[in-house]
Amino acid sequence: MADVGRSVDEIRAVMTGAGYASSDYRIVLQSYPSPIPRAAENRYGESGWTRTNTGGCPFWNADADWARDSLVPQLANRLKGVAAAKGVQFMDLRDALQGREVCAKASRQVTSTAPASGTTSEWARWIDSQSTQGLVQESMHPNAYGQQALGRCLALVHARPTGNHSCRNTAGSGPSAMYLTAG
Repeated sequence: MADVGRSVDEIRAVMTGAGYASSDYRIVLQSYPSPIPRAAENRYGESGWTRTNTGGCPFWNADADWARDSLVPQLANRLKGVAAAKGVQFMDLRDALQGREVCAKASRQVTSTAPASGTTSEWARWIDSQSTQGLVQESMHPNAYGQQALGRCLALVHARPTGNHSCRNTAGSGPSAMYLTAG
């Protein structure tokens, strides 16, 4: 978190060096969206290799619950603390992909027989264990729909010049239905 704080300081220094006053720009620090669902929300059973080989989400139930309900919130809360300490806005993304995560029951993986749709597809990339450049690095990150959703959140925060916000999606809707709550 110290490095995140230093990054905020360095951004401010660069902006000042370029002649901008602090009133000319805003810094919005954001957290990370959870790319995997809780165990109860996973469309694949824990036994066998289906989660890994078909779904691309090789996590045991206990690990999925820990990541979703402990790790991601801890990161978000610590980043929110950095934002408060540095006097910048905070956008909490921990629930932004809720129901759209890799292997979530409420969404489906894009395949040749299930074409992409912003209203039904996963919004994060599955874990790709191939050693092809790009695929491995993009695993568990927002895909095109996820990026559209996060972009919508940032646009909504831009319209609200102060305060912290949480970004959420509307079940059964596409990226354009993202909305903010105070937070």
